[in-house]
Amino acid sequence: MRRANHDKITAPNLGPCPNCEELMISHRVCPACGQYRGREVVAVAQD
Repeated sequence: MRRANHDKITAPNLGPCPNCEELMISHRVCPACGQYRGREVVAVAQD
């Protein structure tokens, strides 16, 4: 019971991508558009 609070897992903080406004984890490449800090880092397949 003493460890009940420090073993909790918190959800990651999500923010909007500056390029496509999709929610993404901060300081990571956007999975929707493949951009990071205004540059295309990963080529994303177009559906």
